[in-house]
Amino acid sequence: MDNDKVSAWYPGHVQKAKRQIKENLKKIDTVIFVLDARAPVTTTSFEMNIFRDKEKIIILNKSDLANKNYNILWKNEISKSFPVLLMGKETSGKSIINLVKSSSKKENPHLAVVGVPNVGKSTIINKIIGRHRAKTGSQPGITRGVQWVSIDGIVVLDSPGILYSEIYSKEIAAKLLLIGSIPVENLNDEIYEIAFNIYKNVAEIDKDFYTFLEEFGKKRGLLKKGGTVDFEKAKMLFFKELSEGKMGQFTYDTDFNKFWEVVKND
Repeated sequence: MDNDKVSAWYPGHVQKAKRQIKENLKKIDTVIFVLDARAPVTTTSFEMNIFRDKEKIIILNKSDLANKNYNILWKNEISKSFPVLLMGKETSGKSIINLVKSSSKKENPHLAVVGVPNVGKSTIINKIIGRHRAKTGSQPGITRGVQWVSIDGIVVLDSPGILYSEIYSKEIAAKLLLIGSIPVENLNDEIYEIAFNIYKNVAEIDKDFYTFLEEFGKKRGLLKKGGTVDFEKAKMLFFKELSEGKMGQFTYDTDFNKFWEVVKND
């Protein structure tokens, strides 16, 4: 990966979520790191070091959008060091609770769910909590205004922790674009090109970006006056639908060694 830094999308709610997590850090026993199953290395590349002394669980979310063979390989690899769960739309909250309880050394662990934007943190919290949204009451060391919910022997921070530092690689930015973790708008053309080439390799497409977008735009009727393709609209729609899994099931990170390098560095 190159060392060129890429400006990160970093709105106020990200800063607020990060602050809440840090303020409640002493109370947290176990951290669920939500990774996108399509890019486990890329979505691990952010600030795991905040939780250096915490018990860690990995959820490979959106596994139904990823390559099924790589799902199994990634689960087997990560399970060498961490409890891990492959998760799709049909995975139950009970499965997550059981993994937390079987993995934790504490009787009533306090749990936080963290990850980069749009990996499904809120969905996972909702699956765990279900309809049980009664506050556990004020406890020393817990930031005012942050809600903890007790459910089935664990205590869950009812607020997702967003991990997002400066994006230090164009490749990372491109893969975050592919999985929908940064907005499609306002990236420079080079990132779109890198992202397309990553997709092109895994999808085994033999067209260049321009030709592909032209054909895609024509099929979708994304035309300007005079019948020429609106490339901007075609580009936006293509990356949006790709990130939503409408183009197929793809895994963009396939290097296990890079995963362990990232974990070790953090």
